[in-house]
Amino acid sequence: MNPRIVAGVLGAITLVMGLGGLTSPDRVMALVGFMPSTDANRLLALGETRALYGGLFAVLGAFTLWGAIDPAGKRSALLMAGLLWTGLFVGRVLGMTIDGNPGIFGWVFAVWEAAFGMALVWAAIARLPTPANVGVE
Repeated sequence: MNPRIVAGVLGAITLVMGLGGLTSPDRVMALVGFMPSTDANRLLALGETRALYGGLFAVLGAFTLWGAIDPAGKRSALLMAGLLWTGLFVGRVLGMTIDGNPGIFGWVFAVWEAAFGMALVWAAIARLPTPANVGVE
């Protein structure tokens, strides 16, 4: 598998997730199971959803796409993106350990985050095929 393709696909998915968070925070809150406790807290919840699931993920996706252009030259960008996804996974698993089983969607999100993290870390450290190293292991 090519690190450019892996990083490009994951970056595009992350960017789309971020744009969804920016444009449809109510849908994102419903997806992740958030509900404001009062009407007064609704605006705060919308702002937090736009900031985290929108702004942060949009920039993370754009940064990952930027790293996909030249994975070897932008290793630090891809490594950072992979470690951020891994951090989401670790935080989720810590929550599962402390708070209990979150249900099927919590596990699906954990697998998603672990897969994105591992794939981006791999893309950051993988050697790109070049005429000099094709077929050499």
